[in-house]
Amino acid sequence: MALVIRMKTELARLREAQPGERFKEFHHRMRVDCPNWMRPVYLGAALVSFAIGVVLAFIPGPAILFFALAAALVATQSSWLAGQLDRAEVKVREWIDSHRRPRERPGH
Repeated sequence: MALVIRMKTELARLREAQPGERFKEFHHRMRVDCPNWMRPVYLGAALVSFAIGVVLAFIPGPAILFFALAAALVATQSSWLAGQLDRAEVKVREWIDSHRRPRERPGH
């Protein structure tokens, strides 16, 4: 039960963190707070999530969510990947924002 509460707390902290910094902060918390025996658990969960994503890529299902989960789990152990995910998040948010704004028509 304590593990579920901790996971919910970490997920809430991840959501509340600033875009462009959240994965690095999460990586740092996991490196400091997590016992060493949890590292293979995170990597195993990432592998399983990735495998599910591959299967769902060929059948209807939310494959992208499982790929994102796998990347986030690996980012708990990789500072480089955490930084890449932070940069990618900022770029994706900028791209989404640019496509959400109504485009001005020439001459109007």
